[in-house]
Amino acid sequence: MEFDYDSLRVLEAVVRTGSFEHAAKLLNVTQSAVSQRIKQLEERVGSLLVVRGRPCVPTEDGLLLCQHIDQVTLLQHELRDRMGGPMGGSRAINLRIAVNNDSLATWFARVLKRAGDELNLRLEVIPDDQDFTEERLRSGDALAVITTNQHAIPGCHIQPLGLMEYIGVASPTFVEEHLTRGITLATVSAAPAISFDQKDTLPEQWLKTAFGSTMPISAHRVPSYEGHLQCALEGVGWAIMPVMSVFDLIKEGKLVDLVPGSRVALSLQWQYRTQSSTILVRLSEIVAEVAAQELAAQ
Repeated sequence: MEFDYDSLRVLEAVVRTGSFEHAAKLLNVTQSAVSQRIKQLEERVGSLLVVRGRPCVPTEDGLLLCQHIDQVTLLQHELRDRMGGPMGGSRAINLRIAVNNDSLATWFARVLKRAGDELNLRLEVIPDDQDFTEERLRSGDALAVITTNQHAIPGCHIQPLGLMEYIGVASPTFVEEHLTRGITLATVSAAPAISFDQKDTLPEQWLKTAFGSTMPISAHRVPSYEGHLQCALEGVGWAIMPVMSVFDLIKEGKLVDLVPGSRVALSLQWQYRTQSSTILVRLSEIVAEVAAQELAAQ
């Protein structure tokens, strides 16, 4: 089957933006033109590609086609760079990946910088919990992800990045107000905590590491790294933070390491589609190089 790649890019825009209206604005065309393109593509393929709604949701076939157009775009970009001259060019392309929030807030910015400088890529980063990013890769929503899963998804290559270590911290005033009877499993569990969202298991993992057991906790849910850190500094609750992000704050006395020596270590992996272009392979090398430098410095 031959595809109309202009129509595939329209489909990708609908899937990525979540609506026909936003896709039309992104592509600078009318909403009617977007609807017509999608309808014609569905008729040609012979299946539904987008479930209309708020937001629009791609079907399995729709995600497969989006993944295909992502890979074709990478190959075209690579070909232009190899040919150079008038048919080459410096136009940057977007690459969709999923990265856990703590990596984004700490070491991954160096990857973005090098990807732009060395590969002329613009990375569209989907933030998610490291235990769930691989679903983005499995579904075709992203071409590469950072995950804690150490088993490669079929059709993907896996590359170990190293350990990201976490500790339990709180402000000195929080310790004075809530942990006056000592820092124990019972006192820490009874004190207000800060968790990322309902998927965040790091507080429970840290309790197990620090005290050998766990208890139910009562937590504020703050779904951002910056909010997490600010709440900890303001004494809202105790929090689990990456060592690399709070080391200096502990030295300055702005935060307290609640149980020194008790760390939760997450093994991070980089997974990407094996059939992708050499550009994605080179991006993977950059990710591994930056991770080796930054994660080893904890």
